[in-house]
Amino acid sequence: MLTLTILLSSCSSLPDIVKYSSEPVERPLLVLPESEIASMRGVDYIIVTEDNITEVWAELEAAGKPIVLFALTSDGYENLALNSAEIIRFLSEQRAVIIAYKEYYEKADKTIDSYNKDNELDDEEVEGSSLSSIKKFLSVD
Repeated sequence: MLTLTILLSSCSSLPDIVKYSSEPVERPLLVLPESEIASMRGVDYIIVTEDNITEVWAELEAAGKPIVLFALTSDGYENLALNSAEIIRFLSEQRAVIIAYKEYYEKADKTIDSYNKDNELDDEEVEGSSLSSIKKFLSVD
């Protein structure tokens, strides 16, 4: 008897009601901070050769600057210039990719908004749909 009561009472609870909404889902906007334009600092190069090393040394001592020399060979200087050009090329490519993404998403958003706006249908326009059939069934004539 107890088993029968438990089985019958378990079937008496109602399931949760599932709610459905047919509204279009909006994609959240991607908000990124504006990038600051890089501000480059000036770099002074002093060309030191065998002929002018004493002169350059004396000028640095007279100016009270510490005497530290960073030297590059001509090949090293060429590589430095090529590396700088490579960085500029890479940044230009990344900028083009970012612009392409921006234009793509702006165009996609416009198209989706336009489609959603153009395809808003009234209940009367959707004859034969499940929704109109249910409304007809429930309406009292």
